[in-house]
Amino acid sequence: MMKVTFIQHSSFLAELDHCCLLFDYYEGSVPKTPLEKPLYIFASHSHGDHFSSAVFSLAEPGRKVFYLLSDDIPERLVPEELLENTVFVAPHSTYTIGDLQVATLESTDLGVAFLIECEGRLLYHAGDLNCWVWDGAPRYQNDMMEAQYKKELELLSGKKIDVAFVPLDPRQETDFDLGMRYFLEAAGASYVFPMHMWGDYTVVPLFKSTPTYREYTKQIQNISAPGQTFELDLSEEKQD
Repeated sequence: MMKVTFIQHSSFLAELDHCCLLFDYYEGSVPKTPLEKPLYIFASHSHGDHFSSAVFSLAEPGRKVFYLLSDDIPERLVPEELLENTVFVAPHSTYTIGDLQVATLESTDLGVAFLIECEGRLLYHAGDLNCWVWDGAPRYQNDMMEAQYKKELELLSGKKIDVAFVPLDPRQETDFDLGMRYFLEAAGASYVFPMHMWGDYTVVPLFKSTPTYREYTKQIQNISAPGQTFELDLSEEKQD
């Protein structure tokens, strides 16, 4: 069993049996979790909607806390007493932190995406790795973006991802679905959480109601408001 809480925007808390993973927190209410479970805090890059120094106030007495920060985040922002439990990560690299195995992809914007193996499960958080195609942008620019994004997704091919957090950004208008579509075609996951929606959650039912995406309907989770919690039963997937 895994419990996932949507905090807001691209920030989620995943509580597993023996640890907790917090992704791209910058503001909002973080649920209380048992102190005996180590907390791993991920920041995919330094943009203000993905990282805030507020994450350092989450280091509670009596809990093991580890920070995995993209290396574009300045080291000077980390309190000196937390540096020994902080790892600055680069794209296309692998790390072992506590009980986690972490691989990184290179973002199509800034920083990294995370692929995390923990307690026999595989989680993917895209950060700002997305197919950033825009109406009105030069054709060559959009073509380069699409090729770059698909090349990064090749690193996920063949991976059996249990839980994924993937952008579905309404600002891209008619191309809002491309990043999600290409991810699902390249790898997919048992549970997929749309994110980076800027509070416009209508894109979730819009994506799920599109006839060409019917096969993915059960995988896409119905994000509709901050604070939602999801209890994920992965027992069947584990037996497959």
